[in-house]
Amino acid sequence: MDPKRAMLEGKNKILLFRKLSEANSEAAKLSFQTSHTFDFSRDAEAIMTKDGTIRKLSELESEVTGIEAIQAKDDPVATMLLEAVLEGDKMELWEVTVDEDLKNEDGKYPAIYCQGYMTSWSSENGAEDEATYSGDFAIELTPQFGFATLTEEQQQAVQYAFQDTTPEGDQQ
Repeated sequence: MDPKRAMLEGKNKILLFRKLSEANSEAAKLSFQTSHTFDFSRDAEAIMTKDGTIRKLSELESEVTGIEAIQAKDDPVATMLLEAVLEGDKMELWEVTVDEDLKNEDGKYPAIYCQGYMTSWSSENGAEDEATYSGDFAIELTPQFGFATLTEEQQQAVQYAFQDTTPEGDQQ
């Protein structure tokens, strides 16, 4: 399956984050995300010729904007993303499509991987709503398409699995 064509439903697309400096020691972390936009763009400069207009394309630019999430108590992702903005830490970001129908033969999910920097952060704390945070992520170079593994903990955070009515030790 071509991972570029496998991304279908927005509700199934989650973001995972990790400081690049922690790539050898930490699993990527996810948040209680509510929305985001993954944007690919390039300018197309018009060049006038005697035969008509031709276009000169600029380099690809990518960003993930409108990252919005509900903030949990002692939220490690919110803390990590705020620190990334304050300290200028280089980050890794994955957009993973968690859809059982799209898993490959190795049990991995379609994903886009990129590196870059959190460029903005804001926290909203309304009196009658949950505390939320939002931010934007500027991508360096070209995002890569492939398949990603989710840890058991990540999968459970995204969606609990069906459980039988009998005690776990009594499975027949």
